[in-house]
Amino acid sequence: MTPEAPGVVTVDRVASLDDVAGRTWDDVADPGDMFQSHAWLRALEQCGDGPVTYLIARRPGHPRILGALPLYDSLPSRGDYLYWPELHFQDLLHAASRLDGRLGLLAGSCAGFGTRLIVDRGLPGPARTAVLRALRDAAGAVAAERGLPYTFFLFLDASAWSDLAPISGDGDHHRLASVAQTELELPGTGFEDYLATLPRNTRTSARREVGVFAEECATETVPLREAIPTIAPMIVNVRAKHGIAYSVDAVTRRLTAYCSALGDASSMALLCRVRGRLAGTGVICRWHDRLYVTDFGRLDDGAPDPFVYFNAAIYEPIKYAYSAGLSKVVTGAGAELGKARRGAAMLPLVHLAWAAAGDRPSRHTGAASAENRKEHWRKIRGAHPRYFHSAWDELL
Repeated sequence: MTPEAPGVVTVDRVASLDDVAGRTWDDVADPGDMFQSHAWLRALEQCGDGPVTYLIARRPGHPRILGALPLYDSLPSRGDYLYWPELHFQDLLHAASRLDGRLGLLAGSCAGFGTRLIVDRGLPGPARTAVLRALRDAAGAVAAERGLPYTFFLFLDASAWSDLAPISGDGDHHRLASVAQTELELPGTGFEDYLATLPRNTRTSARREVGVFAEECATETVPLREAIPTIAPMIVNVRAKHGIAYSVDAVTRRLTAYCSALGDASSMALLCRVRGRLAGTGVICRWHDRLYVTDFGRLDDGAPDPFVYFNAAIYEPIKYAYSAGLSKVVTGAGAELGKARRGAAMLPLVHLAWAAAGDRPSRHTGAASAENRKEHWRKIRGAHPRYFHSAWDELL
């Protein structure tokens, strides 16, 4: 492929990564993104949460993968996931009324973290756009065959949205997410180096939160596999408090996928006990030089809370990352300001709804919702400009 002549792109449907040579997948997947990895996707398949199909883009007669798009089913009746399309595109629900609430397929990643695209980064811009257009058209065809009006890309990071924007059609809807991803680059070599980077008032508060927690809590790090039966209901409890109806089975499957993909050495649970009572838990997963904080769980029994959330979801993972020689802690989406005050960068996320083949509804339906999200983030950035990464500039 060349910038002047992108060439013909064919897209095949593949039922399982067993049908794709591991080397060819690894050549195109971003090695820094755990949720694109062969190990993660195979673990999802084994747990029953894998894609309904993989779309694989190639040049005719060439084995090299130019781009790929996993497609996941999403049924409103399951009540499993925070990233349901209907939570982010409620203005489109009218399109699903004739389909028992089914809006479409989920494309790319369904992990709830910032999503990157599986595309050959060596391709020049026009060729990359041609590959993504072919994948987009193929995804629309799959949705249309299933009688679904949309394919959804949720939690796109800024670079992914930049790549997809040229192929967005008149019937598509996009908007900033109501949450942002937070990531912390670790300075120096230890926890005191991290604290030293915080503003004085925040540093004082952080030392107090860490100190009270240390006095009242004992923390144990165990293989995630051993803790799943105990912590899954605690994670469900936290989700329910935020209005999200997770099931214990769904959380158990997802935690099991982390274990299968990463092994005991890289998938762990932080168990926080107050006088022997398990009061909270954080799930941490190591991928190369990154540590993902994937879940937080707690009891809701009215007992005193010695800053369990901030320690289980922020400070203890930071300490672990330093001890393991890692460079970044990905603290995920939600509670952005609290994490940003404690040193994390806030990165924008974008949601995109692709209208399926032959279905081009009016674009104005989601305009107000999209603008409201922009105004929400503009106000927060106006009040806290130093928390916002420069990637927000083009989106706001």
